[in-house]
Amino acid sequence: MKQRSALDMYANGTAWWETSISDIKKNEIIIRGYPIEELIGNISYTQMLYLLLCGEILSEKKAKLLESVLVAGADHGPRAPSIAAARMAATCGISFNSCVATGINVLGDVHGGAVEKAMHLFYETASLLDTHPEKELSSIVKEKFVLFQREGKKIPGFGHQLHDDDPRVRRLYGLAQRLIEEGEIKGRYLAIAEAYRTQLERAKGKKITMNIDGVAAAIQCELSIPAEAAKGIFALSRGMGIVAHAFEELQNGVLIKGPCPNRDDLVRYSGPAKRHLEK
Repeated sequence: MKQRSALDMYANGTAWWETSISDIKKNEIIIRGYPIEELIGNISYTQMLYLLLCGEILSEKKAKLLESVLVAGADHGPRAPSIAAARMAATCGISFNSCVATGINVLGDVHGGAVEKAMHLFYETASLLDTHPEKELSSIVKEKFVLFQREGKKIPGFGHQLHDDDPRVRRLYGLAQRLIEEGEIKGRYLAIAEAYRTQLERAKGKKITMNIDGVAAAIQCELSIPAEAAKGIFALSRGMGIVAHAFEELQNGVLIKGPCPNRDDLVRYSGPAKRHLEK
């Protein structure tokens, strides 16, 4: 098939950029159909985020729940790679926005990607329930668990290297339960997440806790947020902590702080013994 350049498409009547998000004209800004002056002062940052991303304005209670997810993920100290990277960058004499970008750019599938993975799992599980109404949730969850085991994968959203009773999880879970009782959300995905936690607990024979990624994933599924948007949303959340830590490190005035202290026992060479070029 003959490829067309963007300029060819433009010549044939196709817009250069086509978007359903915003319409910007002289003295007029329209966001998803709403004049910007009607949004300013009337909706929250979180409602604006959802409007831009999903096209609708969340109710105040749902927006508050999503905002709670953003707050919960904002910071986890310098042991978090994204925070450490931003602080280290701040000691290297680059601009402040570059320090922030350094931290954001560390976020990906491994650090910051568990929410997206869990959302995909929860959405897929819900789809299986819809297409196989004769099956129980516990049965579908067990089948998925066995598949994950066979492939050598971990169920995303459970367990933590530091916390075994994460205060963020308890709080978010409590806020979500309140909205279920009030009829704001259905609670379907929180029930799915809980089913996976129960299955893991049975399989491991010990207490298993949902982590911040798991509860954040379930809540975002309850709000019908696309799983593919999860890393971007987490970047907005953790971005707050990255900004604060990078700024604090800049104030310290320390230069060239590496990823670990300058001690021989913390960096080990494992290459060939000292050798020389043949003459």
